[in-house]
Amino acid sequence: MFKQYRVWLASMIAVTTLAGCGGNSNSGANSSGPKEAEAPKPRETVEISIFHYNGTWTQEQNEKVFAEPIMKKYPYIKVNAITYKSGKQLEELVVAGTVPDLIISTPGPGFETTIGAFKGQFDLTPLITQNKYDLNQLDSSALGVVRSLAPKNELYSLPIYMAPNTLYYNKNIFDKFGVAYPKDGMNWDEMYELNKRLTRLDGNVQYLGFMLSHVHLMRLNQVSQKLFDSTGEKVAFDTSTFKNYLTDVFRNFQLPGYDLSASNLNFVPTFVKDQTLAMLEPGGTLLGEDLLAELKNQWDFTSYPSMKDKPGVGYQSYPFIISMFNTSKHKQEAFEAMAYLTSKEFQEISTKKGVLLPVLKDRSIVQSFGQENPFYKGKNVGALLPKQFAPVPDEPFSKYTAITQTNLYTIFTKVLKEQKDINTATREATEQANKQIAEAKAAGK
Repeated sequence: MFKQYRVWLASMIAVTTLAGCGGNSNSGANSSGPKEAEAPKPRETVEISIFHYNGTWTQEQNEKVFAEPIMKKYPYIKVNAITYKSGKQLEELVVAGTVPDLIISTPGPGFETTIGAFKGQFDLTPLITQNKYDLNQLDSSALGVVRSLAPKNELYSLPIYMAPNTLYYNKNIFDKFGVAYPKDGMNWDEMYELNKRLTRLDGNVQYLGFMLSHVHLMRLNQVSQKLFDSTGEKVAFDTSTFKNYLTDVFRNFQLPGYDLSASNLNFVPTFVKDQTLAMLEPGGTLLGEDLLAELKNQWDFTSYPSMKDKPGVGYQSYPFIISMFNTSKHKQEAFEAMAYLTSKEFQEISTKKGVLLPVLKDRSIVQSFGQENPFYKGKNVGALLPKQFAPVPDEPFSKYTAITQTNLYTIFTKVLKEQKDINTATREATEQANKQIAEAKAAGK
């Protein structure tokens, strides 16, 4: 029995020794550790083009603000920036077979005369899902504007930067007439009283207190007036609420001293060159540093007036948007560029440089506007956007938006240039819009 045990023990020792040797052998063979995973192959370089459909931007600005940051973030994407030169430029690109991959435009006529006119709509939804893009990071009102561009809730665009809703004011004019600088939070009654104090004839020079972009006033109105009825084929802006609102604003331009009969309604030169306009809402745009330099830093921002019963509520949201043409051969890379330009990283950088206003849900970022740009040092940048945007009207998609908007704008000119009353002007605009819509329908458009 003992002999058998010794044989068994010797066998176990031998097995253990062999196992140990085998283990050492394997360990020696793998002494350098497990093989490293192969590095992913570099992505093939592709070229995309971005057309900025905004005539106030230069080629240098488009390259520095949009193209270069994308190429720095994604070295495999080469970006060709295309700068706006004329209204026929996109058509020429289409004819030449060089349709841009992406286009930055306004959400209204800008979208309709570019993507819409050339039937270039492309629904981004699959790419949004595939790339796990978070739409919730974006300002909800800006996203609502984008969704209104599609008939069936498709998403053809993303908001990329916000148009300001603010007033610029010239400190020298206030100082000249001994009037205190405007404060944030004015309502339209207070604006009217302030305007009366600043609109005056001084020697042979006529000074005006306030002017704005009539296009933005009408379309982005603070009462959220709908353009259409439920069919999307009949206009619906002839309402007492809308007319009362316009009357409240229009009285500013009916003060003695205002004569818009021969005006082209572009008051930027009056503000920066002539310097005879005290306050200006320049039409949803940031005035260039070269223009404002003429005021020699004697300017600032103040908040846009609100209605007395809706304090702090400004215009409706008006984001510039970036859209992808359905002809793009590099849709994935084009979307990556879109995603980066709307990311928190890019939006924060651009805001601090003072080149773009953010479209993010986090509105606190606005306060950092121009932090890295000495030109905006000490300026009231918090007034660039309202505390709250007026709601975007919940109305059906309509292919007759351009017709309707064009006639909507005539209310301003009919009242303030042709001296018609608000009821007549609104009725005529309504009738003309409905007539043109009927003609378009009859022509199969």
